[in-house]
Amino acid sequence: MKNSILIILLLFTTALFSQKEETFVIPDSLKNISFKELDERFENYFIDKNTKALYANVYYKKSKLQRDKIIRANGLYMAAMTTANDTAALQYADTIIALTKNSNDFNYPAKGYILKSNFLMKKMDLKSSLANILEAEKYSLQKGNIEQNLLVNQQIALIKIELGKSEEALPLIIRNYNHFKSKNIHSIDYVYTTWVLADIYIRLKKIDTALYYIKDLQKQIKSDNRFYKYLIMYEGICYSYKKQFQESTILLDKAIIMLTPTSDKLNLAISYYYRGKNNLENEKDIDKAINDFETADSILVKSGLNTADLRNNCIQLIEIYKKLQNNEKQLYYLNRLLEIDSYISKNDIILGEQINKNYDTPHLLLQKEKVILKINQEKRIYIGIGFIVLIGLGFSLFYLLKTKKEKQLYEKRVNELLDIHNTENKSNEIEKPVSDIVIEPNENAQKTIVLPKEKADEILEKIAEFEKNKGYLEPNINLADFAKRLETNSTYLSKTINQYKNKNFSQYINDLRIEDTITRLREDKKFRNYSIKAIAEEVGFSNSESFSKAFFKKTGYQPSYFIKNGEQ
Repeated sequence: MKNSILIILLLFTTALFSQKEETFVIPDSLKNISFKELDERFENYFIDKNTKALYANVYYKKSKLQRDKIIRANGLYMAAMTTANDTAALQYADTIIALTKNSNDFNYPAKGYILKSNFLMKKMDLKSSLANILEAEKYSLQKGNIEQNLLVNQQIALIKIELGKSEEALPLIIRNYNHFKSKNIHSIDYVYTTWVLADIYIRLKKIDTALYYIKDLQKQIKSDNRFYKYLIMYEGICYSYKKQFQESTILLDKAIIMLTPTSDKLNLAISYYYRGKNNLENEKDIDKAINDFETADSILVKSGLNTADLRNNCIQLIEIYKKLQNNEKQLYYLNRLLEIDSYISKNDIILGEQINKNYDTPHLLLQKEKVILKINQEKRIYIGIGFIVLIGLGFSLFYLLKTKKEKQLYEKRVNELLDIHNTENKSNEIEKPVSDIVIEPNENAQKTIVLPKEKADEILEKIAEFEKNKGYLEPNINLADFAKRLETNSTYLSKTINQYKNKNFSQYINDLRIEDTITRLREDKKFRNYSIKAIAEEVGFSNSESFSKAFFKKTGYQPSYFIKNGEQ
């Protein structure tokens, strides 16, 4: 009864926010269109925002006449995604959750919790955003919804970023990026994840890597895409870090014009900060810098937002007014800095503990519980079949000895593979100085290629960064694209890999993928439950056949045998 009353109240309140939609009249051409087709059109990546809003309004209005809760929830979701009213969007999310909380639907109510968490994150209410995304994770895990679990990880990563834990967020976003890239590079999930990945690399001061993802995505989307303005802004920030101030300011000016003051407050403030930084460092124009820094701070004050991203904005103003001996302004921005530090400290302590308690630790404990459960199940089985074991002692003893021997051979092979991998890494660390290295040609080569010290250092450093970030998990990697990413040529890169890795490029990439697979199969029980095809896609192979072939070449075992024996 209480749930029914709650749903009625939420629907009534939602109606207050949707009075404008009530005046909407469904066009004749869309009156007889099915909910399924409306949903497909709404999800079409290539339609503009006005057309998307049209399909959302049609679906929403038609859904209110339906008894099906899921159809009504879909209508509310579309309305939330296209409204400019954040308060209304949160109300839609609450109604979705109330409607579907006891449903057996594959997507709901987790979809409602994810929606609410996203809007709360936009309002910088990190505590509430975390609480809702943890609820979403609970339902997505119950129903085995892998796609939703990826979105949960993404939201956790965003919260970690805001807490200054970008290194912890990076593996979560890389996993999502690889998944969505392998499925559809035109999907909104792929575009968003690439954008976030670039943001993380900027925060980690890996500017060239950030620029790679920014420029790659710019080639794939049109200028009317809603993420395009953010890519322009991020490119401007990257050039500011590279001390290319003129190029940076041109891009930031362009981004400021494109950003919407009502919905892009935080990014607008950040753009003004970096433009002020350019004016201060390049033109030494204190007046222009002060104007940009104060504009950035006033945007935060008016919107009631505080963020660690703009802490340096206050520090710059304090330093400037200290030099100008303006004590009043200096005191004002000291107080603003204290406000921001209080926000950072409070969220870092509270949310840091909550993420550790409610997300990181439970994931480890869940793995531990599965191991304990399996052990207990095995104990009960042994008790039940004890009598049979005694009768067939001779046969059982033979079988156990055989199994033990196979297990030992299996473990020895795995350890050998890992030892070889570790030995290769150590041997690379003690190679002779790069300046003394001459890369010898193959028998059919015409001449010896000598790598300059600086070029060799640069290539080896970028290869190490590539391995650290698990870039080899990206599908469809080829020598030419990889060389382009490292800003070198294919010949130098190929020869470097041959010299230092003792293998050709294809073997190098495949071996890294297989070594990553072996590690995850040993450590991640959930990963071992994946199909061979799913494992292949997860580690970057285009199909299960090429994965199995590479796996057998590296280990001497078929993947299915390896997984089966690893579970013993």
